Amino acid sequence: MDDSGRSASSGMFDSAEWYDAGVNWDARLEREIPVLCDVMGPPGDLGLLDAGCGTGRQAVAMVRAGYRVTGQDASDEMLRVASEHAAAAGVHVPWVGCRFESLHDSVTHFFDGVYCIGNSLAAAGSADAIGEAVRNFAAVLRPGGRLLVQVVNFTRMRQESPCVRGPRVSRVGGTEYISFRVFRFEPEPAEVVNITAWNDGQWRQRSHTGRLYPLEFDEFERVLADAGMRVDAWYGDYQRSPFDRARSDDLIAVATRA
Repeated sequence: MDDSGRSASSGMFDSAEWYDAGVNWDARLEREIPVLCDVMGPPGDLGLLDAGCGTGRQAVAMVRAGYRVTGQDASDEMLRVASEHAAAAGVHVPWVGCRFESLHDSVTHFFDGVYCIGNSLAAAGSADAIGEAVRNFAAVLRPGGRLLVQVVNFTRMRQESPCVRGPRVSRVGGTEYISFRVFRFEPEPAEVVNITAWNDGQWRQRSHTGRLYPLEFDEFERVLADAGMRVDAWYGDYQRSPFDRARSDDLIAVATRA
């Protein structure tokens, strides 16, 4: 299972701490980091951009893997927690607070690679915003730079009624958290209800609602072409299985700036 929206700016998460508590980070990083390292290749001089970095867990892990990484997110709270994670790990990560559509104006140099994972692109909220985001990703890539974007497979999810993802289980400070997400696709954008339950002597529950733009394969393909990106591969998961509209959990694009 992958995460369904990292950026607090989307309204998906009203607390960076609660977002962090709802993810099994050891399992998630074990799944994501090897693929990112393989796609991005050996560390280059220009470094990588983690677009929609959330609480910075992937950025910190990639620095520890030998890369220079800049993290971007629209949420000041997410970046505050990301800074705490970087300090605790003893690594340096520059953080940029901006929205996707102003990315090109907010960073000062090109990058060897850009990655946007955890379904963050869907958190842009609209077709126009997604197109603008991908154009900005391309604009900050050097020629030949690599782009990896992951969203969930909304095509498959639309066929499920109700569409429920979970349970996701994580443990923080001895407390086990169990999370579910319920998706409703009409009207668009998709509405997502996040439900977390835990027991600290008695059962408790916390829920909140956010919205995601349900980006699907054909539209994603057009958006990448319009941004001048050459698609190298479409994957359906982090094991790099070929994308299958009916079966895949994820929709992962790997592309190169022409």
